[in-house]
Amino acid sequence: MGVMEVFVKDMDLCRFVRKFPEWGRVAESMRSMLPEGYGNYLVDLVVMDCEPGMKTCRDTRWHFDGDYRGDNVYALWVEGPNRTQFLAEPVEIPEPPEGREEQNRFLEELLAGRLARTIPEREALVYDSRTPHRGVVCDTAGWRSFLRLMATNYIVPKNILMRGKDVPFRTDALHEACPGAGR
Repeated sequence: MGVMEVFVKDMDLCRFVRKFPEWGRVAESMRSMLPEGYGNYLVDLVVMDCEPGMKTCRDTRWHFDGDYRGDNVYALWVEGPNRTQFLAEPVEIPEPPEGREEQNRFLEELLAGRLARTIPEREALVYDSRTPHRGVVCDTAGWRSFLRLMATNYIVPKNILMRGKDVPFRTDALHEACPGAGR
């Protein structure tokens, strides 16, 4: 089974940059892509050793991040195989139901058969709380790094950090993507 190396959830951007200077350059460039004036800029980071059959996120169906009625804005950067998917063509989405599970079923039915595109590797993409996307079930083995920055007025820093047991923090792929990062 694959190894979860690092899991960061809703960490304040300033704290994240101090704690993970090797990711600072990427996170700061993503911050410049997001609008000003939000109360919190939070970071999620997942670095994992993928194996075929693993899920890249809890729910690999079409879903929204945050609250559909909220105004969160996100920048997403993914490196490695098994990258997040977005719709290939925009679709008009009627008002979805309230609950998370109901929303996901609604999106699965509405978007069934629609073409998806995989996020380009090491290229940040900006989206909002109304943008459907999905994680994937891994078909390729290898290390995957998922870095998401969120601008929000209603989610507060949780600063959750978990590291895999006896697994050193890998940054070689990051240094290739951003020469000089963390050095």
